Order: sequence, then C-alpha cells, then structure tokens
Amino acid sequence: MSDSHLEPSDGRPRDAAVFLHCLAGQPAPPAVLSDWQRLTALPERAQPGLWELIESSLADVDPALERRAEAFCQLYGVAPADLQSSLRVCRLVLSRAAALNLSQRLVVEDLGALSNGAPPRIADTIASRYDAAKAVIQKGLVERMILDHGKVLTGLDWRVDRIAAADRGVGMETPVVLLTLQLRDGKREKRNTVYLTTDALRELKNALEGIERVLGAATSNGAKP
Repeated sequence: MSDSHLEPSDGRPRDAAVFLHCLAGQPAPPAVLSDWQRLTALPERAQPGLWELIESSLADVDPALERRAEAFCQLYGVAPADLQSSLRVCRLVLSRAAALNLSQRLVVEDLGALSNGAPPRIADTIASRYDAAKAVIQKGLVERMILDHGKVLTGLDWRVDRIAAADRGVGMETPVVLLTLQLRDGKREKRNTVYLTTDALRELKNALEGIERVLGAATSNGAKP
C-alpha cells in the first residue's frame, strides 16, 4: 500500500478531501486539516478555556491576547505553536462562515467534517457561540467595507451652549448644540465638532426618524439592520 493511502491520526485517508461550507464548498487545504488536528490534540481540560482566546483573536486588535495566550500555554502545558494553530483554524472557520452568512447548522456540519467523526469538546462551544460571533464579525466587515471608501462614525458627544455675545451682536442668548463626531479613517481616529442651531437640530432629528423608518422597512423584508 502506498503512503498516500495511509491514515493520519484522525482515521481519515491522507488523500481524502474535506469540503467545507465556510470555504464555499471547496476542499480544505492540508494546512487547515493539520491545524484542526492540532486543536483536537489539545488536552481535554484545556478546551473549555479556549473560547475566550478564540473570541479575542477575532478582534482587530487585542493587546492583551498575547499575554493571555502565554498564560494559557503555561497553565495547561500547551505548546505555543499548537495554540496558534488552534486559534488560526477557528478564526478561519468563523470568519469565513460569517462572511458567507452561513447558518449555525452548516457550521456544525463543517466542524463535524473537519473532525471526521465526534468533534472535540470546543466544537460545541464554537457552535453555540457562533451566532453572537457572527454578528461581531459582520459588523467589522461592514465597517471595513465602508472604510474602503470613506470614514466611519464610531461615536459622538454633545453639549448645549448659549451664545451671549459676539462682535456681530449682543443680548441674543441663543442656544447652540456642539456635536463632536468620533470618526475612524483607516487606522486613524479623528474628532470633528460641528455646531447646530435649534432649526438644524430639528432637521437632523427628522432625517434620523426617516432613516429609522427605512431601516425598519428593510428589516421587515428580511434585510439586516
């Protein structure tokens, strides 16, 4: 028998293709299968604590991730390379599944296909947390889509002041709203402050109410808000 028909540790023939929904029905590359095998080989007691690291690895930037990963490896006696492989394959499955808006059922099928039988303990956690993770991933994808073409509003602050006097006139005591927009432009964070009169504020309020009505109609027709 040739080496190509020898079975790896999970009992699957080496030349057997594993087709995944998260890869749009394409076969998983050997590196993905290898990473998943390293995940399944993690100590059983380490797997319940793995989700916190998986979730953090989905974020664009988590400065604490490296420190927590080191602590995880020391606590459970896991090689850093094995943990990196485990996080990489989970991140791939979740991010690709979210990008294709796959259902939880299809993700469960992918986890089963990768496992070639009974999935590891962490697979149940991945499946149960998938919908929440998908929402976070898709939000990030939408922001990056927008950032490809412009700035993203990430927050705002406001304050109400009153104009008492200026070189153009005195004694008006006119209220004015200061609205500071927090904007993300690529990797840069910016703040722009605009002033609104009560008339402009009323116009903005009407516009936002109109946008809410359009979003509500779109959501009722099956679109995402």
